[in-house]
Amino acid sequence: MKSFALLLNHAPDRYQGLSEADYMDIIKDYVGWVEEMTERGIYKGGHKLMDEAGKTVTRVNGNTEVHDSPFAELAEVLGGLMIIEAENYDAALEIAKSHPHMKHNISMDIREIHDV
Repeated sequence: MKSFALLLNHAPDRYQGLSEADYMDIIKDYVGWVEEMTERGIYKGGHKLMDEAGKTVTRVNGNTEVHDSPFAELAEVLGGLMIIEAENYDAALEIAKSHPHMKHNISMDIREIHDV
């Protein structure tokens, strides 16, 4: 089996203005999916990232600089990540299509994790 990271992107304001009931319905969808994938031995872990800006570390002319990120003009933010196992990319894509993130948002990035 191979490991894949599901990178959960969303619009910066995607969850603002939702009623508590609507927000909890979304959370229930995610929890239910995680429980099902865990029972099937597919889900290996994940984390919700904080909503506030993070930091970007860059090297410019040999010096290290730290900047706030993401920048306000970004159309998406990385809201979280999950690790799954699948036989190959095609299988990982089918698993990703079943993820509630694709019901409640527009996109997700899938990256194979290098096995070292």
